[in-house]
Amino acid sequence: MTNVPQPVTDISWQAAWTCHLLRPAESFELAGQALSMAAKAGDAHSVAWSHLCQALAGYRWIGADIETMRTHFMLAKTAMDALQDKRGMRLASLGPAILATKQGMWSDALHEYEALVGHFDLGVMDADNFYALLGLSTSHVYCGNLAEGLRFGYAGLYAAQQLGLAAEEVNMSLPLGVALMAARDLHESAAVFTAAENIASRLDSPMLLKTVRNNLAVALRRLGGVDNLAEAERLVNLVFAESAAMIGGQQFAHFSAAELYILAHKLDLATEHCEVARKILSAKEIEPLDAAKLGLIEGMIASRRGGTANMIRAIDALKNVEAMLPSLLAWRFSDRAKVFDELADALASQGRFKEAYVTQKKSSQDYLVNVDVLNRVRHVSMQVRSEMNRVQAALARESLERHQLQASHMQLRAEMDHAVRESQTLKAAAMHDALTGLPNRRYLDEALPNMLLLGKQTATPLAIAYLDLDRFKLVNDTYGHAMGDQVLRRFGALVPHFLRGSDLVGRHGGEEFCVALIGCGPDAASKRLKGLMDALQAEEFCSDTHKISAVTFSGGVAVYPDDGIDLTALMKAADRRLYAAKAAGRARIWCAD
Repeated sequence: MTNVPQPVTDISWQAAWTCHLLRPAESFELAGQALSMAAKAGDAHSVAWSHLCQALAGYRWIGADIETMRTHFMLAKTAMDALQDKRGMRLASLGPAILATKQGMWSDALHEYEALVGHFDLGVMDADNFYALLGLSTSHVYCGNLAEGLRFGYAGLYAAQQLGLAAEEVNMSLPLGVALMAARDLHESAAVFTAAENIASRLDSPMLLKTVRNNLAVALRRLGGVDNLAEAERLVNLVFAESAAMIGGQQFAHFSAAELYILAHKLDLATEHCEVARKILSAKEIEPLDAAKLGLIEGMIASRRGGTANMIRAIDALKNVEAMLPSLLAWRFSDRAKVFDELADALASQGRFKEAYVTQKKSSQDYLVNVDVLNRVRHVSMQVRSEMNRVQAALARESLERHQLQASHMQLRAEMDHAVRESQTLKAAAMHDALTGLPNRRYLDEALPNMLLLGKQTATPLAIAYLDLDRFKLVNDTYGHAMGDQVLRRFGALVPHFLRGSDLVGRHGGEEFCVALIGCGPDAASKRLKGLMDALQAEEFCSDTHKISAVTFSGGVAVYPDDGIDLTALMKAADRRLYAAKAAGRARIWCAD
């Protein structure tokens, strides 16, 4: 049961508090009645808590407007300050953060929640911590900070479970499940929402049950498979059978239904839900996230209907969404690639292959940028889940030592974070060459297969080049290894300036380097490497007694798929051409036998 402050009088504002997370519209109304009664009775304590109840209920109730909430938060804070009610003062201080969240101003909300951390002791089991943890988890998720969103989400879920707060547990499952979906941990997301549905079905809260079911349907749809899609459709039907409001707005139910019917090729049904969502949104100022989601769905429907007119409509809709992506941090890890892929397909169907290629390349680059982040986020998620399971098992066996184990859990969490950071530092050191700072042979052996797989999946050329510094042994023998090390270090510093973020360069061994250029054919690769050679030749290397310049390298280039479809063939071709370039006089790049 939600922790309820003790009233001074018998005026029933506490009934509003008890249901503000379950039935916010009812709570708002009850708090209004209690406020009127308390004002007439001159009960300052009940007046203060009635204002706070209306403010917090307004956060969940779609019918509450911002200015009304702002007024109740301000009056609650003033009254709590006058009463010196420390708990009330702490909860009333949530006002700016909750108001920013209500308006979808996620960066502002995150700033406000982080400023409040000192007012809430998140290291202890306190029911009031739920509000800070929920806000931190939600705002981190919608700012694209998935790892932090997961940390606070699991912390809030764990606290609610340990304190037996059912409504809080269901509410906390919402941002946590969304973060897991964004991290593409779909099975865990579905598990979180399934557990929340089981709890919500026992609560008297149609709003919570409807919202959880809609999110579970989205997770199951993304998982795919006949059984999951059938269950997703069943849940969508239950959502529309319930007339209660839904957290975030009814448009999300129609978005979910439209995407489900697109997947089932029921385009007429998808169009109907898309139009209903548009009508709902037309009644208010459309938030960027809603506008982007609506544009994506409309583009997907038009694209699948086919025909020149529909394809033009699809391209226009998807280009509008693409233009919005930089400002949609919440879409950083999930729907961005879908936008690029849908737009590339539509452009290609109209013969606009160059634009399609550029768009598909954005998808590939987005994938390369995000794949490592997502892997780390999933790793954090698994670590936190594992630690939670371990602590919960220990609590079940040692119930008398509950408080000690909770303190141990927080200490272990800090140690785990430290261990993860140390592990990442050690892994980075093991995968990089100490002299040049470039990735080493081990890193290349892991990364090159993934780059080739990406090229195959996206039908994108991949150039692999071997570069060897010319007469490097002579430099070492004549001027000493310190001069040779200086040349290697400077070469390692120069190379990244001639590559893009999606390219890769590593020290293969000795004075030999390997370069992988995604999306480059032989001409583009040769031009890029010749620019690097010109820069290296312009460098001067000095010691106490010697100065050398005009250092060059020779290179051999092989391109997927023209020179081979596997790494072995490509590397052999590149190596063969490197030796041919050496034999032909050095200081040149060979791209053909």
